[in-house]
Amino acid sequence: MTQPSRLIYLPPGVAAVPAAPVTNNGAPFDRNFFENVLPPAIAAFCSQVNCEVPVVELTTIDGVRHYVNGISGVADQWVALQTSSPDHEHPTQVFIPYQTIFRVEIHPEHDVRRHRLGFLTDATRPAQAQAGQRGRARPAAQKSD
Repeated sequence: MTQPSRLIYLPPGVAAVPAAPVTNNGAPFDRNFFENVLPPAIAAFCSQVNCEVPVVELTTIDGVRHYVNGISGVADQWVALQTSSPDHEHPTQVFIPYQTIFRVEIHPEHDVRRHRLGFLTDATRPAQAQAGQRGRARPAAQKSD
């Protein structure tokens, strides 16, 4: 007699525990992530590695890298981000659907040439004012209280 291939034999005295149901919580990056998780995560990272202007790099499923300067707005289906490019001087605003976000990374940035790629926090404002920041000010990301 053959046993089903999905049958598991347990040692004597060990009872099978029913598996917890798998719930689909949706996309890992959602409105809550950009409003309540990312800003404190950036602050915590910077306090650990002592960086003033972190680089927040967001990768979408099509392989495009977005260097995030700030969060312009959030909705239930998308996030609006102010981004910069290593190849261009001007900032760009992009609207990205949450389900297309593959990865979000935070890096310390010590390269002055790539300083414009950094995420703007309250701590970076005095440094920008002293450096002149090429004569242009960028709005800082909103923090939720």
